[in-house]
Amino acid sequence: MILDIKRVSKLDAPTCILGESPMWHSGRKQAFWVDILGDTITAYNLDDGLVKQYDGAQLISLVCQVEGNNELLVAGARGGVGFYNLESHELSLISDLNRSWENHRCNDGTVDRLGNLWVGSTHMDHEPGAGDLYCVSDAWRVSKKIEQVSISNGMCWSADNETMYHIDSPTREIKAFKHNAITGDITFDRVAVQIPASLGFPDGMAMDAKGTVWVAIWGGSGVGGYNALTGQLEHWIPIPAPNVSSCAFVGPELDCLLITTARKEMDEKQLARYPDSGQTFVVKMEVPGLPTYNCRLPIIKSGNE
Repeated sequence: MILDIKRVSKLDAPTCILGESPMWHSGRKQAFWVDILGDTITAYNLDDGLVKQYDGAQLISLVCQVEGNNELLVAGARGGVGFYNLESHELSLISDLNRSWENHRCNDGTVDRLGNLWVGSTHMDHEPGAGDLYCVSDAWRVSKKIEQVSISNGMCWSADNETMYHIDSPTREIKAFKHNAITGDITFDRVAVQIPASLGFPDGMAMDAKGTVWVAIWGGSGVGGYNALTGQLEHWIPIPAPNVSSCAFVGPELDCLLITTARKEMDEKQLARYPDSGQTFVVKMEVPGLPTYNCRLPIIKSGNE
């Protein structure tokens, strides 16, 4: 099944250098995404197209909704994870994830059903095996879940919460892990999807209610819908930009797919050919996404406050 390109709409929103981390904020009824290299966070109203931008800091790479507080976002950045205040536009880091950040930053992340934050790290130059995947739970307790990843990207869980999917982009694989929802332990199970080199690199992803994983393909000018059980490509959403970075289900019914792109490291010739690089797109979907969850980490002040 090929989705009609006419269903893809470009949002009237600021151009990103490296758009990432789209998410739906149910409390504020807005879609959010970040521009990592542009140091901005964008909030977008789907109903009227109203846009508000917030100044970022320290290469914020992901934001997530906080349980019971609409003024704060959980954020990952260069230096660790903490809270971004939408009123003061300030980032307060709570945990350094027990690692050095001289040459590293956070990358993609998400929240599981229990409200724990899962976040990956990467080397600033994406050196192979220089990053890790962490889970931050309870009183900001940090557990390293996968070691020596290169570019930790998309994460999602199956509807029954028994399988976690994770992307390390250079491998071109979506790996499936058996997941214990109580302990948070994961065990490698299988390679669920193998992306061919001719298509590009898998980046961010999201799962719908029927078990399709929708994967942003960096270098592939589109979002692929893969059967998570068979690994087969069953759907394709063409995007008029080569470097498609992430996607997430947004809207009150989670029936729209928000898609971010990038224009980093593209020269004038490439940008002239693909002028929509760095734009954000939305697609009305026939199958809604799985429920998203709010981060339940305790709200505390950073150590330097």
